[in-house]
Amino acid sequence: MIQGFKLTTDYVQFYDSVGSWEEAIQLAAKPLLIGGQIKQSYIDGMIESVKEHGPYIVIAPNIAIPHARPELGSVEIGYSVTLLQEPVSFTDDEENKARLLISLSCVDADRHLEMLQAIVMVLSDENKQEALFNAMNAEEVLEIFNT
Repeated sequence: MIQGFKLTTDYVQFYDSVGSWEEAIQLAAKPLLIGGQIKQSYIDGMIESVKEHGPYIVIAPNIAIPHARPELGSVEIGYSVTLLQEPVSFTDDEENKARLLISLSCVDADRHLEMLQAIVMVLSDENKQEALFNAMNAEEVLEIFNT
């Protein structure tokens, strides 16, 4: 789906709930940190970006795409998918909750747009979106993103 990176089970996670949106971002980006696509400074940048600019990463009801500026510690392209049983709130507003977090590591502006377009294509398909929210294991998520 995204040229140069294939989603694997190592990049798909499930959690019942998290204590805060900051924890959600930390957990959602952890596979990218472990995989070497990002540095800890990139995760810190994701959190600071939301603090500074608000919940712009919540792109649709229950969907957030955490990311930061490449120079903050993006090493190579990649993304991870995290599903929460209980939504996490980015503000007090109901529309700023998310159950699906897709963390991006974008090395430059062109790749950033390319990755966002590819992910939005998946998420704009209502059947795929519903299947994602109902996924019970990593293999089901891989099926949605890798086909």
